[in-house]
Amino acid sequence: MQDTKTLSNFLAVAGKKFQTHPSDIAQEIHQALVSDLIPQQSSVVEAAPVDFSLSSFLQDGKSDLISLLLQCSDLLSWREAGFGKLPEEFSKRIFASEIIGPKGIIDNPSMRVGLLLQLDHVAYPKHWHSAEELYLVLLGEAHWSVDDGSPEVRSPENFVHHKSNQPHSMTTIEEPLLAMWGWTGDIDGQSYSV
Repeated sequence: MQDTKTLSNFLAVAGKKFQTHPSDIAQEIHQALVSDLIPQQSSVVEAAPVDFSLSSFLQDGKSDLISLLLQCSDLLSWREAGFGKLPEEFSKRIFASEIIGPKGIIDNPSMRVGLLLQLDHVAYPKHWHSAEELYLVLLGEAHWSVDDGSPEVRSPENFVHHKSNQPHSMTTIEEPLLAMWGWTGDIDGQSYSV
């Protein structure tokens, strides 16, 4: 029970961070994160589950947000990222956990919010999807490229916004990347393409 209260606290603190971004999607995510959230009674079963623990990775976190996440990390279910469409050399090194959404700890049929962990020295190839997406970098750095633009380094506290069907990629160098993401619009994942 303490884990779910800590999860609610983590989401509320994250919601305040999303509120600072000027986009409409950030405000939608903020509203979802600070509302009364009720976890589902049954555990989430992922299609491509990953036996992974954030505990060792989060030891390096210095913020209140990361401390809260560490306390509730046992609630998270992880899967390979990419809806089964990423080549294996990437899917075994990029993981997602859906916290809010159709397959999340907290059910929401119209939005997905979760975490992405990309291990070090991984180039997540250019991909796109119908959902509008907003990332908040929590730990680590990555070189992000949107459309055909030059990669830009994104560090903790940075946001990265992707419009619907906008191609984007990210590459980690010396350290893994942990980011919180939100999807709105067409969130079913069938449009995800690499």
